[in-house]
Amino acid sequence: MRTRLAADETLRLSPGRRAWRVGVLGGLSLLFLAGSVVGQDDWWPFGPWRMFATSSAPSGSVIAFAVQVRTESDPAWHDVGLSPSSIGLNRAEVEGRSGQIEAHPAMLGTLAASHARLRPHDEPWSAVRLLRRETVLADRVPTGEVRETEIAVWQAGS
Repeated sequence: MRTRLAADETLRLSPGRRAWRVGVLGGLSLLFLAGSVVGQDDWWPFGPWRMFATSSAPSGSVIAFAVQVRTESDPAWHDVGLSPSSIGLNRAEVEGRSGQIEAHPAMLGTLAASHARLRPHDEPWSAVRLLRRETVLADRVPTGEVRETEIAVWQAGS
């Protein structure tokens, strides 16, 4: 049972408890230092989130990914939101797996299945594609030019 300290008393830690705390602090410090030097987003919380740690060149391009879908009744491609309410994943989860999706386009089929479970009253998606969009900048101002590159496509039944 713990007793209440008087105002003029100081709580002293034993050498073992002090060493344990110094060890934990040292270990966490090393993890944060290593994460800052060589870590990537998947080292979180010890590594920096690159989206917040870097910036785009004033004249260059800003890259974002988009998911587009088609349905049986509408063969045109339409953008859909990259959100948990639409596909069950956040934008970062899709963008972070773009390399895997490019290597295995069937992964896009899981987005269609997830959407069907989340929104059973919506028309099912017959095709899903992942695009890479580059918005071109000149002196930090969008020029109006947007370059799209198709990364992967999934078709129902394929």
